[in-house]
Amino acid sequence: MKNFTLTTLSIFIFLVCISISFTFQPGIVLAGNAHGSQDPDLSDFKKQLESMEETIRKQQEMINALKDKIETKEKVVSNHAPGYLEENEIERVIDNYLTKEETRGKMVKAGLAPNLDMGYKEGFYLKSLDGRFSAKINNRLQFKYQYTDRDIGTDGSPDEDESTFDFRRVRTKVSGNAYGKNIKYKIEWDSSATNVDLRDAYVEITHIPWANILAGQTIVFTRQFLTSSSAQQMIDRSATSEEFRFQGDERKRGIAIHSNKILDGKIDYLVGVYNPTGRSTDNTINTMLYMARASYYPFGPYVSYKESDLEYTESFKAHIGGGIGFEQIGQNESNSDEDEIDQTQLLGEFGFKYRGLSLVGEYHNRKRKVLDPLEASDLGAGFAAVGAGESLNDQGFFVQGGYFIIPKRLEIAGRYELIDFGRNHPDGGTLGRVDNKRFYTAGLNYFLHGRDHKIQLNYIHREEELSGAFFGDNDENVFLTQYQIYF
Repeated sequence: MKNFTLTTLSIFIFLVCISISFTFQPGIVLAGNAHGSQDPDLSDFKKQLESMEETIRKQQEMINALKDKIETKEKVVSNHAPGYLEENEIERVIDNYLTKEETRGKMVKAGLAPNLDMGYKEGFYLKSLDGRFSAKINNRLQFKYQYTDRDIGTDGSPDEDESTFDFRRVRTKVSGNAYGKNIKYKIEWDSSATNVDLRDAYVEITHIPWANILAGQTIVFTRQFLTSSSAQQMIDRSATSEEFRFQGDERKRGIAIHSNKILDGKIDYLVGVYNPTGRSTDNTINTMLYMARASYYPFGPYVSYKESDLEYTESFKAHIGGGIGFEQIGQNESNSDEDEIDQTQLLGEFGFKYRGLSLVGEYHNRKRKVLDPLEASDLGAGFAAVGAGESLNDQGFFVQGGYFIIPKRLEIAGRYELIDFGRNHPDGGTLGRVDNKRFYTAGLNYFLHGRDHKIQLNYIHREEELSGAFFGDNDENVFLTQYQIYF
């Protein structure tokens, strides 16, 4: 049936071509043009007909080529396979022929196919054949169960334990390039809460390899936050990294210059200016958040912005890095009741990977200089006022590592972290001041299909050392398990 259809179509196109060629041959002079001159409109019409003849000729060549391939395959199948395999073999030959880039290019030129390529490769994608435009869609779902065993509540009395299921993240991401391969973009939002939350939205211009321009809203400063939540070794990021975010938000709006191409990839850096406020708010003062960070890879670049050595790095790879950030908190106006604080943060990082073993760590130091006096009400119960010129100094660190007991499949992991608050830190509520916090985390990761499809188990023991209205420790034990699928 397929041969009959193709043959009929071929004969029909062939007859149309003959009819057109005999009717409108280039050498024939139409009536009304006896002296050899032609009407301009008629000349244009003639050119269009010639173009149609050329298109039909190309179509005929494609049909003949496809017919020859099918006939050849039919002979092979008839000699070597039962008849019921013949149809499947023919379909496979057709599919292989139609998916070739050469065939697709011919079909586009002949007007038989759109100038687009689409499919799935680490995400559903759509792109133009010339590579100037592309869009890839990724989805991530993290479904978590958490049980929390508490010692005391916020008022110092015994508190209820908590058991809950939760969508940790429900993310959709669109990324790609526009007007060429050197203009890239990313838009990502989260739907796990009541309202849809815009996470990332930026454009990256990469014409200059050593000075890429990044403009929009994105994650800043620490490596653990720069690592996607889909590639974390633990279910949650460290409490230390959470504590030392600028104004409690890891995302900022601004512009930066960065690169990871210095010295053949041995150095990456970023220098940026951002709104000091949260991700979705405008800046209301005339100072910004100024930030710089850099990393050095003495043994060459490696997959360092993804935790766990899933790649099973054959040679020892390591990095060291650091950063600095400065911002002003409050309203820098003499008639404002808002307090003014100059905040400076320092960051140190290190890490390595080798044959399934991985280790990362960060150190944070935060200094806040008080420009306007802080009233006791600003800091919480049990605190005295802080005068102008005084400083608040906090620091913290974490160390985290893991090892694949079954390469690329089963990993054990652990993390220790400490947050050491300075005098008059605005934390603690009615319990009084929190002197420091310690966290001990044990983890087990099972990778079903790389980082994209995995199951994680975590146990966390939290300790708070308190002083002020309540003296003693506030401990919690937390059990978490999370299923992730990313596609």
